[in-house]
Amino acid sequence: MDWNTFLLRFNELDFCVSENETIKHGLNESTTPESMVVTSGQARSSTQVPLLLEDSGPINMSVPITLTLDPQRPFGGYSRNITHLYATVLGQQVGLSGREAHEEINITFTLPVSWNSDECVLHGHCEQVVFSTCMTVTAAGNIFPVTVQPPHCVPETYTNATSWYKVFTTVRDSDTKYSQDYNPFWCYKGAIGKVYHALNPKLTVIVPDDDRSLINLHLMHTSYFLFVMVITMFCYAVIKGRPGKVRQTNPDFCPEKVQQTPAVLYDENR
Repeated sequence: MDWNTFLLRFNELDFCVSENETIKHGLNESTTPESMVVTSGQARSSTQVPLLLEDSGPINMSVPITLTLDPQRPFGGYSRNITHLYATVLGQQVGLSGREAHEEINITFTLPVSWNSDECVLHGHCEQVVFSTCMTVTAAGNIFPVTVQPPHCVPETYTNATSWYKVFTTVRDSDTKYSQDYNPFWCYKGAIGKVYHALNPKLTVIVPDDDRSLINLHLMHTSYFLFVMVITMFCYAVIKGRPGKVRQTNPDFCPEKVQQTPAVLYDENR
């Protein structure tokens, strides 16, 4: 799996920002928002950590991504200046399988500007907004692809607010959305967030020409070997033929003598 595939799976998630969620407050002067992202009970810094296989602990990866927030009609917005949205999903919700399916993945969106209810008051209702955010994914190292990484972003540079407010969002994956358990009133009084990752050709893993030639050579050798084996088995079957019946080894038993005995006796009587 490459990074294009990994990030495109986030496009299938729905994030619900509810008015009833508790807002967390912090100061940029002493603590950065991403340093409070928690995975498995341990805080991690927002510094980009190389994806080392031997590092089994949670690491952070921050990538630029587009986030659309579509407020539902009853949603009235927040009086506070929201600068961060965060959520927790399981690996299976982004298409992972095996052991990774049960791993927790923490997601934090750092908004370029604060999001509040000012526009809602101005227009009488909250309108859809689109942010170019910095998405920080915090998870175990085995969750991330080991292919060419996308461009990174620094969450601290995405907002210049001296204080920040972070709100939790609940997540719904595509399987839940189209299952029998679908709730039409899900996020009825909130704003539904959608992530959009634009396909980056540089992140797609393509087999190089040299490797492709080597693969074709191996396939040709394998086909030739199988062909020779089939011909050999066919020739062996033709030469050997069908197995004959087992002859009797008793020297006293001779079918020819049995058949000729009556004729000999007839001649002697004559």
